[in-house]
Amino acid sequence: MSEQQIDPRDEPAPFGAVVLLTVASAVAVMAVTSLIDEAPGLKLLLLGPIALVVFEVVVHEVWWQRWWGALPGAVLGLTLYFEGREALADVVGDSWAHPIAYVASWALFAVVFALASRYPRTLSA
Repeated sequence: MSEQQIDPRDEPAPFGAVVLLTVASAVAVMAVTSLIDEAPGLKLLLLGPIALVVFEVVVHEVWWQRWWGALPGAVLGLTLYFEGREALADVVGDSWAHPIAYVASWALFAVVFALASRYPRTLSA
């Protein structure tokens, strides 16, 4: 019997690595922005976590049909950020609401992305 060839691109995103690195990069971005005198731009706020997810996809050769989870992850992450930031502002104050909601939203994005990568989207032929 011949061994089946396993395409490495068909492997799901590594859950722990994607989530931990994305959260760590979000924490790093928040740490850097706290040291800057002026308000950070949107590019800086998105650069770290998105770069890490792209890096994980490229390094682990996650197949494009497994990337579909980025869309619901982004929607859920943005919803958590805006709704969570508003709710947290009442509890912990404005100065802490943004960093906590930012890190939590990126964590949710990474979890949804990594879990969704276990269920590839198929094209109907």
